[in-house]
Amino acid sequence: MKNICLAFIGLILFSSCEEKVITAEEQQLLITQKRDSIFKTIDDQWIVQMPKINQTIQSNLVNWNEWNEFEKEYRVKPVTSLSAFTKKASKLSLLATELQNNIPEIYNIPDVRSRIFLMNTNLNSLEMLLELDLIPAKEVKELFTKINKNYQSILNQFDEIHIRKAIPIEFGEQEMIQSLDTIKRATANAIPQE
Repeated sequence: MKNICLAFIGLILFSSCEEKVITAEEQQLLITQKRDSIFKTIDDQWIVQMPKINQTIQSNLVNWNEWNEFEKEYRVKPVTSLSAFTKKASKLSLLATELQNNIPEIYNIPDVRSRIFLMNTNLNSLEMLLELDLIPAKEVKELFTKINKNYQSILNQFDEIHIRKAIPIEFGEQEMIQSLDTIKRATANAIPQE
C-alpha cells in the first residue's frame, strides 16, 4: 500500500514538472505572439497628422532648427519592429526637450512653452510605455492621439499669435490698458525718471 502511494505521489510530481516546462515555453510563445500583435496594433495606430502651416508661421519657423528637426523626425514612421518604435519615441522625446531651447522671440511666451512642455510629457510617457515587456496598446493609442492634439495645439497657438498681432491698437487703448493694470502703473511710478 505504501509503495502504491509513493508511486502515485512520484507520478504526480513528475507529471507536474513536465507541465511547468511546457507552460514556460507556451508562456514565452504567448508573450512573443502578444508582442507581434502589439506591434501590428501600434503600427496601425501610429498615424501622424501634419496640418498645413501658413506662410507667416513657416517664415518664422525656418530658422528654428530644433523645430525643423522635430518635425522631420515626427513625420517618419518606424517600420521594422517594436524596438524601432521605442527608439523613435526616445528620439522624439529628446527632440521635444530640445524644442524648449532657442524658441523664436515671437513664440517665446508661456502659452507656447507650456504646450511644448505638455507634448514633451506625453512623449516621455509614450517612451516609458514602449519600454515595458507587455505594452498596453490602448494606452499607447490614447497617448499618440494626445501627442497629435498637442502638436496641433502648438500650431494653433502660433496662428493665434499672428492673428493677435494683426489686430491694430485703437486710439487710447494703450492708456486704458495701463490705467487698468495696477501692476504696470505701480512699476512705472517706481522707476525714477531722468
